[in-house]
Amino acid sequence: MLTNIIRQRIRGWTSWGSRGNVTFTVTKITLPRLVARGSVTESDDLEGIMRGITRGVAAATLTVGLTAAAAGCGGGEQRETFTILQYETTSTAQYQAWQYAVELFEEKHPDVEVEFSSSSFDAIRSNARILLTGDDVPDVMLFNTGNADGGQLAAQGLIDPLTQIVEERGLDDLVTGSVRSLAVYDENGHAGSGDWYGVPNVASYFTFFYNADMLAEKGFDSPPKSMDELEAIFDAFLEDDITPVSSNAGQHAVLQTWWQLISGVAEREEIEDFMFLRGDPDLTGGAFREGTEKLEEWLEAGYLGSQLSGVDGDQMERAFIAGEFPFMANGTWAFTRINEEADFDWGTFTFPESNMNAGASGHLWGVPANAEAKELAYDWIEITLSPEVQNRIAELGGLPVAGDTDSIEDERMREMNQQFDEIQEGGGLSYYPDYPVPGLLDFQMSGLQGMTSGTTDSDAYLESLQEFYDAGSGSL
Repeated sequence: MLTNIIRQRIRGWTSWGSRGNVTFTVTKITLPRLVARGSVTESDDLEGIMRGITRGVAAATLTVGLTAAAAGCGGGEQRETFTILQYETTSTAQYQAWQYAVELFEEKHPDVEVEFSSSSFDAIRSNARILLTGDDVPDVMLFNTGNADGGQLAAQGLIDPLTQIVEERGLDDLVTGSVRSLAVYDENGHAGSGDWYGVPNVASYFTFFYNADMLAEKGFDSPPKSMDELEAIFDAFLEDDITPVSSNAGQHAVLQTWWQLISGVAEREEIEDFMFLRGDPDLTGGAFREGTEKLEEWLEAGYLGSQLSGVDGDQMERAFIAGEFPFMANGTWAFTRINEEADFDWGTFTFPESNMNAGASGHLWGVPANAEAKELAYDWIEITLSPEVQNRIAELGGLPVAGDTDSIEDERMREMNQQFDEIQEGGGLSYYPDYPVPGLLDFQMSGLQGMTSGTTDSDAYLESLQEFYDAGSGSL
């Protein structure tokens, strides 16, 4: 049992040293030794295994030998090594589908040894420039989208432009519209135009999850079609002292709710001016003010509960799964967990009457400028966009950028992908609000935590947001 789990979920975790504040530990060990050392048992779950292995390091990687220890001790010619560095967690659909992609890659390149290395999102995001400096770099790497992250790596020449490769291999036919926008950057590192520097595999959008059983008990047999209907349902639950929406400000739920309320009333030009640093966006008026004031109304009404700064994403999801809330506003990345753990009838619906929907392509596969095996990196990127891998992502509960929605058998998964197709085809993705300038995520989180606790209001938050944005865009 454990052997199968490790073979499926951890393939060839290894590393090649350390950079800056990110440590990669190289451990070559067989399954019998893992058990003998007491690190794992047949009853251990994967997360328990990983916690035991990675404790004390910022990011750790592991190569697991599933055959006898002696198998790797013989002589022979050294095989070419291809190193992949990524940070998605093992529970995500894309991580699991990439294990299948490794198998396809190995079939195509039987003489190449694949080192599938993992770190954390925060570690790579904070240290990407250090990691990509010098000759000891991965051959292909996952990096964050947006001007503040991927855009700066592109502008500084740390990752290669991929336009020629993308066009030659037809990948530009698979990644289009607003999903494409955060894969291309100009010479200043501004997203939305210029060369391709990365290729996404997945996308996400912000949505409502709802407990159909709790709604039925209140006499509501379907999700609301308008904001007025939604707030009427909220009020009905509040009358019974039930907080309607499971949320948090300790992580990103309130932030994304704020951005969705803005996106719902914004015009495309307002979003793109803000996102792509065009002109002089007014963040104190228009959709920004209307959406921020709507969030303030929801907070004052108690729709999202109280003491939100002390709640994180895991706690929020657990509370919804436990049936404590009729709604949860969250990203589609929570789909797999809800699908596996919720024991009630549930569904999803997008925020009603919205012009646009918060959401974007996922993180990007890119090729470091100093990578040694660039042709292999191009093959890897192409394989991850193949129908086999993209449809595997969908089967596992993810949201592929180039999957076949009609082939999805699970009804809920198919419905989620259909919702995304409708948003994407209508040009309705509004991205995520922290992309434009460095440090914006931390600033927005802090300001919105102030709103949830009542220490600041919408006027003060928007004024300070304008100042921070203007200063940050000037620095880019």
